[in-house]
Amino acid sequence: MVTPLTEPIIFELEGFYVPPGYGAFFFFLALLNYMVMLLANCVVLCVIVIDKNLHRPMFIMVGHLVVCDMFGATAVLPRLMVHFLTGQRKIAYIPAIAQAFSVHTYGVAAQTILGVMAYDRYIAVCEPLRYHSIMSSARLHSCCALAWLVALLLIAVLFSGHMNTPLCGNFIKHIFCTNR
Repeated sequence: MVTPLTEPIIFELEGFYVPPGYGAFFFFLALLNYMVMLLANCVVLCVIVIDKNLHRPMFIMVGHLVVCDMFGATAVLPRLMVHFLTGQRKIAYIPAIAQAFSVHTYGVAAQTILGVMAYDRYIAVCEPLRYHSIMSSARLHSCCALAWLVALLLIAVLFSGHMNTPLCGNFIKHIFCTNR
């Protein structure tokens, strides 16, 4: 029988081995990856915002996917870069929960935005003559807002049920903690 952990909770990450002397190299690779991803997504977002011809439903939803992608990368890569640079393999409970919340929200938001995109294409294919009356600007923005809201609510419900469960250890065997 395992006794539950008490405060303060610090998790020790295991299973993610960085050979000695390679931390700075991996840091710069991750930093380069992060900067290229941010630059590319910002360029796509700026082009969509600046070009008035791209203010159509599909491109607005692509803009939401770009924001979602930047959110997901920002939830993971900075912490990974700190791990590479400092070699610190510990993470406190609250930052771990915040990172897990962000990563799961990113995943669900990407799926719900893709669902809205599928709905948009369904209307465009099945009702081409009524497409603009069905997928109005107000409906488009409400569908995108609903996609983000559903993602936040689903993950908030998942984590609210998870917050008070007793933990049985402070070692995370992989680079992620498995959900109960």
